[in-house]
Amino acid sequence: MEGTSLKTPRRAKTEDAQEVYYPKTPYNIRARVKKKLIDFNSSVEELVDDSDKDSDYTISESESSSDQSTFDSTEESEEDNSDSEIKANNSVSSKSTEAAKHDDFKKMEKINLTKKRKIRMYIVNTDDYFSAQSSKKSVTSNNTLDKLKTAKLDQGQLQKLLLKANACKHHAKCFSELEQYNKTNFIKWLSLLHEGFNLLLYGLGSKKNILTIFQEQYLTEQPVVVVNGFFPSLTLKNVLDSILVDVLESSQNPGNHQEACDIITELMHQNEGMHLYVIFNNIDGNNLRSGKCQNVLARLGSINNLHIIATIDHINAPIIWDQSRTSKFNFVWWDVTTFEYYLIETCFEDSMLVQRSGTLALSSLNNVFMSLTKNAKSIYLIIVKYQLENKKSQHYEGLLFKDLYWACREAFLVSSDLALRAQLTEFVDHKMVKFKRSISGGEHLIIPLQNSLLQQFVDEQPV
Repeated sequence: MEGTSLKTPRRAKTEDAQEVYYPKTPYNIRARVKKKLIDFNSSVEELVDDSDKDSDYTISESESSSDQSTFDSTEESEEDNSDSEIKANNSVSSKSTEAAKHDDFKKMEKINLTKKRKIRMYIVNTDDYFSAQSSKKSVTSNNTLDKLKTAKLDQGQLQKLLLKANACKHHAKCFSELEQYNKTNFIKWLSLLHEGFNLLLYGLGSKKNILTIFQEQYLTEQPVVVVNGFFPSLTLKNVLDSILVDVLESSQNPGNHQEACDIITELMHQNEGMHLYVIFNNIDGNNLRSGKCQNVLARLGSINNLHIIATIDHINAPIIWDQSRTSKFNFVWWDVTTFEYYLIETCFEDSMLVQRSGTLALSSLNNVFMSLTKNAKSIYLIIVKYQLENKKSQHYEGLLFKDLYWACREAFLVSSDLALRAQLTEFVDHKMVKFKRSISGGEHLIIPLQNSLLQQFVDEQPV
């Protein structure tokens, strides 16, 4: 019996035989094989899941449960006969169990190797994160400055409070040293301008004060046009009209910007001995940074006897100039750091702490008025004084345009109707004056400010 191996019994080849008895496998062998089959089944299921279900075959739970029930039902009946059978076949089954163990061990090693070689890919799904975060409530506060119950201030009061807390007082010596250092470069600036270059001043702090000092010391005998690019209503037409009408005194005033540049170029070539200086405070202002405006200004900068001195404060200001515009401007970049506050440049910005009385605050009116030419100031004061003289009139419609023209003509402020209209256009753009047409068809000029503010404005002007 020890040299023989177990074989699967076959049905007897007898036709008369009704029942055939098969030799039963010992109980301990069946228990061990069953346990290893269950383990093998579970490992196969894991491999099927890892390989994205390459094989559709899986051992169903019903089959395993049926095996378990069959085994349990026959277990009790077989236990009685198992002891005798185990003793009889102990020597025969020892070798077969060892061979079965060896085969099962090799199979399990192959399964473990394939599981280790299998690389699990973990892919992060970002949509799940955002969908989970979107369900959360926003924790942003709805509190704004409008909900504060503090009284709003006038622009003048706000500037006075800011000046009281001005840090310049604590660093006055350092600021004065910086100003003196910048003044030593005035002669260099003037020589560069006469050599055909234009100046571009950059650096931290307002540069309007240093440019005003440069103008007063070196450009008093030369024609100068000052353009404040931070004005919210400034247009390119205002710049061209100031050069054509106020400085060159040209009778031609075309609406096309390119035609106006052609006329300015022709007149400047005819007057080669004249040097015109155009000072741009913030050439990178909101109304001047468009490509159309910069192309026109670059053409002006290419004129030999027209010199541009400009300042920039925006960190991305150089982006507005391409290679063509840069070559026409021919800028020399100069660092003019002053650390001064941008009080004038920011007075036109909307602030929730400021209460504006009327269309234009008094402080803004003063700033605009200071940038006007001498003749423009006189024209505006005529309108202001006429409105104050008629403030008690209940049916005051404004100053008639014809009356203003003859008053300016007698004071030698304008020479023609077109020159006066060009100057009034600048007032309208800055919201300093409004036009009203009466029933009779006449044009009337009125200032959209309270009479008390106008009286305060007149009192502040030097006699």
